[in-house]
Amino acid sequence: MPQMTLFELNNLIKSRLESTLAPSYWVVSEISELKLNQKGHCYMELVEKENNFIQAKMRANIWSYTYRSLSSKFTEATGTTLKPGIKVLFNVSINFHEVYGMSLTVNEIDPNYTIGERSKLREETIKRLHEEGLIERNKQLSLPAVPQNIAIISSKTAAGYEDFIDQLNTNPRGYHFNTTLFPALMQGNEAVMSIRKALKEIHEDDSHFDTIVLIRGGGAQADLDCFDTFELARAIALFPYPVISGIGHEKDQTVVDFVTHTSLKTPTAVAEFLISGMERFDDLLHEYMYRIEKVYEQKIAIENQRLLHLKHNVEHLAVQILKKQEHQLKEKSITFNYAVKRFLERQKSQLSTLEKEITLINPETIFKRGYSITLKNGKSVMNQKIKVGDLLETRTQNKRLESQVTAIDHE
Repeated sequence: MPQMTLFELNNLIKSRLESTLAPSYWVVSEISELKLNQKGHCYMELVEKENNFIQAKMRANIWSYTYRSLSSKFTEATGTTLKPGIKVLFNVSINFHEVYGMSLTVNEIDPNYTIGERSKLREETIKRLHEEGLIERNKQLSLPAVPQNIAIISSKTAAGYEDFIDQLNTNPRGYHFNTTLFPALMQGNEAVMSIRKALKEIHEDDSHFDTIVLIRGGGAQADLDCFDTFELARAIALFPYPVISGIGHEKDQTVVDFVTHTSLKTPTAVAEFLISGMERFDDLLHEYMYRIEKVYEQKIAIENQRLLHLKHNVEHLAVQILKKQEHQLKEKSITFNYAVKRFLERQKSQLSTLEKEITLINPETIFKRGYSITLKNGKSVMNQKIKVGDLLETRTQNKRLESQVTAIDHE
């Protein structure tokens, strides 16, 4: 039977969810619990009820840099704060964590659902955008974790543009952003055409921007009418770069805000969003570095324990091998000593035999038995030619005789 760890199972669930589900969904839900932590993150429990019976429940969160924008816009649009007991239309992404399980991340809130009324033109425009699948089009683009090459659509003289640049350049951690301004009119009858022209210039530019920022300062509600047009909203929705808006509206969201990748209230908020995103990525890198360090410290500790265990095993095995070798050497030494002893005994016996043989052929022994030896010129006469007149020497055990050949008798 195939087996897997719980971590592997959770990773499988996570990967299947990510490959199957859409990047985000619009969901209607009631807030049953809402808490803010010290860092400004909002944690909620969302429920769906029927006759006070909970049919569904899910954890949800709004990260601080998103919550600051969404809560302000919601309060201004509805006249009430986000709190338990109210129903809200959320745009959420579904998350699955190997440890913490399933949760939702709130990307956007549509206050229209809560207040229940919008102008007819805005409703028709938004409806048409939905029908053509344009509301989520730009949101589906990937926003780089660290957007640094930024195209700005704004008026060069707008206070909002100056606030945005100043906020970026004076960020507390000293992050650097490359910004390029594409000037455009931000209100009036020519604004839509001017902004669309700036979008075209950005598209034709070779700088490969990470994101587009559409910003302007505050103003009267009438000055924002251009941002409720279908033509501009469609152009932004279909744009190939993620667009971040900070139009400076005080009350309702504009239609453009619905189709941009990320909608914020002011140019300063856009700058804070970019900075906080970079801070979050920077902190995440430090967290990963910390985790990697801890993991490797743990691995090193485990390997040290394993090496210590191996050391003990090797030492024990070495002792056993040495004892075995020592025993074998003793056995071989005994065998060798025995073999040497036998060898020496055999050699001694052979020497004794040789000694006896030598003794038997020793001239002295032969002399004692009554034999003598005759020499000519100090050599045996056996192998010499003897003739009459030669002087010979005869040796016995205790005598030395000299003679002269007078006759030779050949037998």
